[in-house]
Amino acid sequence: EGVLAAARKEAEEVRGAAEAAMAQTRSRTASVLAHQEQEHAERHKAAEAEIAAAEAELEARHAELTERAEALLAEAARGLAETQEAARHGQEDAEARAAEVLSQARVREERIVRETERVLREHEEGREEVQAHMAHVRSSLAALTGRVTGGAEEG
Repeated sequence: EGVLAAARKEAEEVRGAAEAAMAQTRSRTASVLAHQEQEHAERHKAAEAEIAAAEAELEARHAELTERAEALLAEAARGLAETQEAARHGQEDAEARAAEVLSQARVREERIVRETERVLREHEEGREEVQAHMAHVRSSLAALTGRVTGGAEEG
């Protein structure tokens, strides 16, 4: 019985030591797991913060680019409106100048027509005077020479 009691005692001591070692291993394992979970949580939190910062930066950049694009679009629209207005004024000015030039040309045409008609009348009057004078000269020559001229009425 002494051997059995000694074996039981030794078995209890080994079991106690094994249980203590197991408890210590479980405690270290739990500590390592807790530390790893904390590290993972910190890394996850840091990654989320980094992602949030990147998203905020991208949103800010997007807003900046959108604002710049809208400003450029508004500037282009103003430029287009100014150009259209200038073109409209240019067209109006050109049409007014064309009307003025046409009016001046009509006045000049009328003046030239009147002047031409006056010159033609003067020439016609001069021609008639010359014809009358030539008829008189022929008549005088015929009277002086005693000949009858048949061409006195030509003209």
